Amino acid sequence: MMNWDDMMNGWIGGWMWIPMALLLALLALVVVAVIRATATGAPYGVEAPLAIASRRLARGEITKAEYEDLRTTLAEVSR
Repeated sequence: MMNWDDMMNGWIGGWMWIPMALLLALLALVVVAVIRATATGAPYGVEAPLAIASRRLARGEITKAEYEDLRTTLAEVSR
């Protein structure tokens, strides 16, 4: 019969932290990947300026020339 000392010096106690550490690292990488994939760069509920301009163009509120001017300006500002 195994006693506590045998368990701590064997697989269960001595090396079990390695797979657990790898599992936690993998979980952390998955969480970071999901956050980066879903992040838009804008706070929740705030729409990106280019999306607003695109929607205004689709509604006919601005002309294509105005849209292109806005897009160029926004690209310069974001650099």
